[in-house]
Amino acid sequence: MVVLAVFGGGPTDEDCIAFRDEHGTIFPLVSSQGGAGSVVYYYGVEAFPETVLIKPDRTVVWDSEDPDLGVIDDIVALGPQQNACPENWPIAEFSGTPLVIPINTGVTFTEECQNPVNQWIWTFENGTPANFNGQTPPEIIYNVAGYHDVSLIARNEFGNENEITKNDYILVYELADTLPVAGFSANQVIVIAGNSVDFTDLSYDFPFEWHWSFQGGSPATSTVQYPQNIVYNAAGTYDVQLIVRNSQGYDTLLIENYIRVIPEVGTEIPVANFTTRNRLVKVNTPVIFQDLTTNNPMFWSWAFEGGDPAFSNEQLQPNGIKYPQTGFFDVTLNAGNVNGADVLTKRDYVVVYDSFVGTVCDTVANLLPGEIPYAMQINGMTGYYGGQNSDRITMYADYYDYHTFNQVYGVIVPVLQVDHLSNSSYIRFITWDGASDEPTTILGEQKVYLRDLRDNYVQVIIFDEPLAIDGPFYLGYSINYADGDNFVVGMAPNRGNGGINTLWVNKDNQWLSSPSAYQISTSTGIRPLTCLVGIDDEVLSESTGIYPNPCSDRLFVNNDLLFDKGDFVEIFDRTGKTITMQFAEDGKNTIEVNTENIASGVYFARIFTKGNLVVEKISVVK
Repeated sequence: MVVLAVFGGGPTDEDCIAFRDEHGTIFPLVSSQGGAGSVVYYYGVEAFPETVLIKPDRTVVWDSEDPDLGVIDDIVALGPQQNACPENWPIAEFSGTPLVIPINTGVTFTEECQNPVNQWIWTFENGTPANFNGQTPPEIIYNVAGYHDVSLIARNEFGNENEITKNDYILVYELADTLPVAGFSANQVIVIAGNSVDFTDLSYDFPFEWHWSFQGGSPATSTVQYPQNIVYNAAGTYDVQLIVRNSQGYDTLLIENYIRVIPEVGTEIPVANFTTRNRLVKVNTPVIFQDLTTNNPMFWSWAFEGGDPAFSNEQLQPNGIKYPQTGFFDVTLNAGNVNGADVLTKRDYVVVYDSFVGTVCDTVANLLPGEIPYAMQINGMTGYYGGQNSDRITMYADYYDYHTFNQVYGVIVPVLQVDHLSNSSYIRFITWDGASDEPTTILGEQKVYLRDLRDNYVQVIIFDEPLAIDGPFYLGYSINYADGDNFVVGMAPNRGNGGINTLWVNKDNQWLSSPSAYQISTSTGIRPLTCLVGIDDEVLSESTGIYPNPCSDRLFVNNDLLFDKGDFVEIFDRTGKTITMQFAEDGKNTIEVNTENIASGVYFARIFTKGNLVVEKISVVK
């Protein structure tokens, strides 16, 4: 207990000293000059004497409150902190070894607390045992892979305590049978200078160690699994590299020019677009979407009908979108920057089944319910609209607004009239890309001889090779005006001013919509034969092969699905070191790898194609 005498009303320090000398006081005295007024004001002293309790943790208890400071039991009831000064309270600390362990092994912990402690309370997340009371815990066994927290509460005899938690302190890794395969993705690959990128590790075969390198990024390196907020300040294109380790060794993946940093947005509004390689999927198979938006988008808003997650505000979804239910689902992308935004919806773009399905096929048509195609004639025009005529229309194209399919393998055509003098007379069925407001880019064509067609007959024409499409497309035909030739396709009846029109005509080497050319809204009666063809991991594995294995001087990698530009084969050893890499030629089905200078031993071949990785074990024997 401390007694403090407070003098108010003007006494100086000299007055207090004189009072002390006269009365022999041994408790502190405070004059007005020395700050007595501040003490009275701070502690709310209204009468003398006044009792105030100051606890060791600096909190204040006034006699006017509960408890009664004149009763010793009430003071004791304030808590154990009255029994120790803060500088003597425990400071919890500990260490463990080893901190990175294989599953089903243990860690030894040592307490390293400061100041007197007589009680230790441990918590080991996912450990066995999970809790322990005592100074020296037994070896803690971990049967669950991943990162685990460890906590310790240190308490002294008076009840004063301190707690420390070390988050993700123990790393437990699974034992792998083979080397890891490094893989990663970013939440965006187009970045305005000064902005940041988040990276996602997609490696597999139980990696537990990650070493990232971000050319042009800040920070330039990272050892966490999922690096966040990597800032790119300077315009340019930059590489990203990831080295991963599992219980068998290392693997490295370097993607050159992966991040593109632009100095400014520019003045153009983005044009939204996207794609994915795999649209025909099994339930809960991740679908990876690729953003194809142009004109420097700065923000993205996705809506995945039926997907999990259903929405995203990132440019990319590295872990993909899963579809837990079967059905046909829309995908919508709203992409924008400071100049504006653009929205694209691809209807029925993802098709989900209970099991893997290789192909889904159907016909599509622009005829409305109840419409029957007929040979259309126009006032002032000799011949037929949809065939040869006096206006010498050379091509007709119908616009098909469908996103479900990625191939056209043929057409069903209502041929109403056909004649020819020469056996070499022909027409061409043509498919154009549907991204423009008129037919522009030809995707493919099929020559059909008039001698092989019949009039007043619905003709099925199968193309020599399926035509690849991704979304809406134009499909139509070109006509030759040779003597004796006649070819007329049935058209839908005129739907009138403001009616639905999908037909375009090429007149005088210029594409015009049917309403603008002839004030007629119509469609052809052609029904394209379309398919959605999926590629899954099982199909990919079955379509790729390596021979001979074992090999000596040459190794051949075969791909029945054909290689694309950028596909490659990489040979690496057990430590993950790349021995050689060979890129594929676009459209080829084989990559030849020179193994002449590779020493005898066991290696691994990583095949990258169709957006997927296939890893095969190989042997080199000299």
